[in-house]
Amino acid sequence: MNTVLFISQSLIQAQVRLLASCNGLAREQVLWRPAPFANNIGFNLWHLARSEEAIVHHLGGQQPELWESEGWHKRFGQPVEAPDPGDKAGLRDLPIPELGVLVDYLQAVHQRTLALVSELTQEGLDGAPDQSSPDHTLAVSLRHLTTHKNNHHGQIDFIRGLQDDMWNAIPGIGVVPPLPA
Repeated sequence: MNTVLFISQSLIQAQVRLLASCNGLAREQVLWRPAPFANNIGFNLWHLARSEEAIVHHLGGQQPELWESEGWHKRFGQPVEAPDPGDKAGLRDLPIPELGVLVDYLQAVHQRTLALVSELTQEGLDGAPDQSSPDHTLAVSLRHLTTHKNNHHGQIDFIRGLQDDMWNAIPGIGVVPPLPA
């Protein structure tokens, strides 16, 4: 299999599973924290989408971030300069929008990611967007993005499992949903 195709399909699969985990969530479930300082599902979705956008922006660089250019910060009720997605303490006080806004932003960012990946070539994966960090190649960044999405998807599934002991995102353990056409 072509490496670029493999990366694209891995990111699509992670997105499909992530969206399946969000299906049917009530507002209370989105905001619920398993412990006072633990992340909730809403924070995980926000952080994941903002981090993915930052990675893709760094890799592609030509387009402005959707967060500002398409007004997502306004839909989230946050300033353009909202704390860095990795600033857990700074983000704890920011409002979490409705699930639909979170998922729509996640989808918009995912589409931008797929557009970037569709333009890559096998040879281009070894390129480094920042020549001062030659080991930080496109392939390394996309591998990180894939594991990051899967890590947070696992956290969301775990939180849903704590909320409902019958929770199973995809009927049947280990079933891999098909890639969208």
